[in-house]
Amino acid sequence: MLREFIFPSKVYWEERTKTYGRLIVEPLERGFGITIGNSLRRTLLSSIEGTAITAVKIYGVYHEFSSIEGVQEDTLEIIANLKKVRFKLHNADVEILYLKKKGEGVVYAKDLSLPPNVEIINPDQKILTITDPEKEINMEIRIERGFGYVPTEEMEVLGEVGWILVDADFSPVRQVAFRVEKTRVEKRSDYDRLIMEIYTDGTKTPDEVIKEAVQLIVKNFSALENISYEVPVIEEPVAVVDEFIEKLSLPIEELDVSQRALNSIKRMGITTIGDLVRLTEEDLKSTKNVGRKAINEIKEALKQMGLYLGMDIESRR
Repeated sequence: MLREFIFPSKVYWEERTKTYGRLIVEPLERGFGITIGNSLRRTLLSSIEGTAITAVKIYGVYHEFSSIEGVQEDTLEIIANLKKVRFKLHNADVEILYLKKKGEGVVYAKDLSLPPNVEIINPDQKILTITDPEKEINMEIRIERGFGYVPTEEMEVLGEVGWILVDADFSPVRQVAFRVEKTRVEKRSDYDRLIMEIYTDGTKTPDEVIKEAVQLIVKNFSALENISYEVPVIEEPVAVVDEFIEKLSLPIEELDVSQRALNSIKRMGITTIGDLVRLTEEDLKSTKNVGRKAINEIKEALKQMGLYLGMDIESRR
């Protein structure tokens, strides 16, 4: 007699908190434990939607390599601390948060001014330490909804001067592990039992992320139910080279200025022409690195390229 294909009859959380869950799925046909476990693990780690910081503006700071007078941490350390803050963003794709703090002491995530649709999961996360009683720190933080890991190289340049792009890790899933054991159904003991352990950052529960992963997998596989017998004709778009964007992506070494002027720019952490044109002449004057002669050289070299300081790049893209 031909036996029937076995499908799971027991799917339950053996243990579950806001940030950890142990999921049991059984019984499964032999081999399906690894098949389902692998699919869920890869989807959970790569494709679950979350919220992350994508850009930071610290008033008086123009690049991530700056130190801030009256603040213990440098800009890179502050950004690293901000990336540890976990947000929940409701009913929006982008929000701007604000931080204004004066006086000596530690500044925490709970000191951020939030719109009503934003929650902070770890409000006691340290951001920076003010060491000067008279120092005031002003900051804007851009958070966005997305999935996966997005490096700054893949982000759109913000047109307004002062924004520092931040590599974004959107995933609310911190870790996923699974193993497959044997389980018995009636007389047979070679069926699979799938055990999955899921760790999240608290912005979503294990229950929420597993449901989201299942929906993504099912939606992708459902597309295979309607296979066409005709090969679709896909017109490939003609790649248009944007000369303006090409200029912005050029390394700063391509700027036709003296070595002394070039070195002064590079000491500011400027690496591309795009980084440079986002700064204004006043920004350059306010630094110790760039003198009047160097500024004139820079302006002339940019003019030869059809560019200038203080450009609103976003409106030209």
